[in-house]
Amino acid sequence: MEIWAILAPLFKVLLYVLSFLTVGTGLFIFHFRSLLSAPTYSYCRKLVSRSSLTGSIVAPLLLLITAGNIGGDLQSSIEPLMISIALSSKAGQSVLILFFGFLIVFFWIAFFHKQSLLPGALGFALILLSFSLYGHSTINGFSSQLLIVLHLGTISFWVGSFLPLRYSTLGKMEEENLFQVAHRFGVCAVYYIGLLLISGLILGTILVGGIEQLLTSDYGKAFLLKLGFVTILLGLGALNKFRLVPQLENNNFSYAMKLRKSINIEICILFIILVISSLLTTSIELPLK
Repeated sequence: MEIWAILAPLFKVLLYVLSFLTVGTGLFIFHFRSLLSAPTYSYCRKLVSRSSLTGSIVAPLLLLITAGNIGGDLQSSIEPLMISIALSSKAGQSVLILFFGFLIVFFWIAFFHKQSLLPGALGFALILLSFSLYGHSTINGFSSQLLIVLHLGTISFWVGSFLPLRYSTLGKMEEENLFQVAHRFGVCAVYYIGLLLISGLILGTILVGGIEQLLTSDYGKAFLLKLGFVTILLGLGALNKFRLVPQLENNNFSYAMKLRKSINIEICILFIILVISSLLTTSIELPLK
């Protein structure tokens, strides 16, 4: 097995995580800024800052992996000619846009987050757009590219909310407004989840060429496995909304601890989903149409 077959999925998973944390936590700030305590808001800012900074470092490394994959050996990953060829490819251009997206978000959250939301929104858009410029998402042109941007954007909101919500359970409930934040998150999540499922199913059907291929091809089966884990994740979220969140209105600390444990489980399931997503985009071939 070539080293690129190992490195590419690993870096893909890492960039997925960094992208989701950057965009998702940014969306969390957009939605809930007025309700967040000072410590939680500071935590969210640090999360966006560190994720975007790390992403701006990791993205160029993915470009070197692309160059090495083109040349076929480790030395190719640092050869100017191979790097130039990688930059001219759709994958290389995607990495370049991803890099600039991370960089814009980093400078926005560090210096301009109080003045304007527009730089942050631009950075988020570039990060999401970068995943639609090459590979499977380009198969059906603009329609599949739009769907992947919507799909990843909705996933980002869900994923990027995990750590801030978990952090909120560690503070004083009266100061954290945990019930208000969790309740509003549940309301927003209904719309995000609906868009996530609709865009995901349509995208999966487009990519494999139909319902039959979705059920019989290796790609389709992996996609449905991923969707199964997403369904479990959504089920846990629904359980939180209807069983745990109402108990938070009375500042019940024991239910805050249960919410934290549930979020920990959701994070583990999320990691499995990210691994499957990486395999779908790097290792499993789409069926011939």
